[in-house]
Amino acid sequence: MNVTPITAAKSPFDLATELLWQHRWDSRVEALRITIGTLVNDYGHSEATAEVAAIQAFADLDSVNEAASIDVDACTSHVVIFRDSAGRPVMLTARDLDRMIQQARDAGLAKVVDADTRRPVVLEH
Repeated sequence: MNVTPITAAKSPFDLATELLWQHRWDSRVEALRITIGTLVNDYGHSEATAEVAAIQAFADLDSVNEAASIDVDACTSHVVIFRDSAGRPVMLTARDLDRMIQQARDAGLAKVVDADTRRPVVLEH
C-alpha cells in the first residue's frame, strides 16, 4: 500500500505568525517590514496578501493576553466597536480614526513600513 503524505501548504497568516513568533524585533515597523518581505520574496505571496497576513498575525500576538478586543460582529465599514477590558463598547468612527492617525503623524508616531509604497502605516509607541 502506498501512502501519500499530506503536505498542506501553510496559510500566509500561519507563516506570518511563525515568523513573528520566532523573531523579536525592536519595533512594529521592523517586524512588519521583515515579515511582509519574507512572505513576498520567500513564499511568493502578493504584497497585499502579505500585508494583511502580517498585520493580523502581529495583532493576534500583540493582544494575546489582552482582555480588551474589537467586536467584529458590531463593526461596519465606518465604525469599529472596541470593547474595553470591562466589556464596555467604545465607538471609533472612520473620521475618529482618521483624526487619531493624523495626530499620531503630527507627533511622529505614525510610521510607514515600506518607504516606496508608503504603506502600511503603523503606530509606534
